[in-house]
Amino acid sequence: MSNRIRIAFCVAVFLASAILISGQATDPFFSIPLEQREPLSKRLGSYVEANKAGKWDNLYDIVSDAGRGGVNRKTFVAAMKSAHGSDFAQDPDLLEFKSDRTEKNDEGYDIYGCGKARREGMMFNGIAVLHTVFEHNDWFFTGWSFTGFPNEPCTALSNAKWQPFSRPKWNKPMEEIANFKSQGQPFHVDAPR
Repeated sequence: MSNRIRIAFCVAVFLASAILISGQATDPFFSIPLEQREPLSKRLGSYVEANKAGKWDNLYDIVSDAGRGGVNRKTFVAAMKSAHGSDFAQDPDLLEFKSDRTEKNDEGYDIYGCGKARREGMMFNGIAVLHTVFEHNDWFFTGWSFTGFPNEPCTALSNAKWQPFSRPKWNKPMEEIANFKSQGQPFHVDAPR
């Protein structure tokens, strides 16, 4: 009888391990507390939609304190418009993002997945990373970027051992905000005589 119990125990451990591993493989938010996964997924959808539609006023409401860099809504919207023009753009517009995995990084989590973006009419696809933090009792985003240049193909995510080349630091303002701030205030130039 004890052999049967041992075999049953081993089978149960094996099945539990298989379920745990398959959960990790199928749930991109596996490392997030269970009760926070659905709210994060919804906020992520709002973040991508605001980027895609260029609704910078809406994006302001879901960008983290660090990502905003201390700027008010008006300055944030101006910075985003400056960086995301249709004829000239400093930064690409995030159009789509399909989550694949989430890893702890800094004070929050990096969400890796397949991203699609457009910059000045050119389309880009590849592995992208978004950073999220839980603050003010909700999920906020500090920014996003492709993981490498040239863009890594999304098919690389099918390898469970895939790792990014480097892990960005997210304790600073989004690039659009930092670049806008570094441009400084406009100054007066006299017209030629």
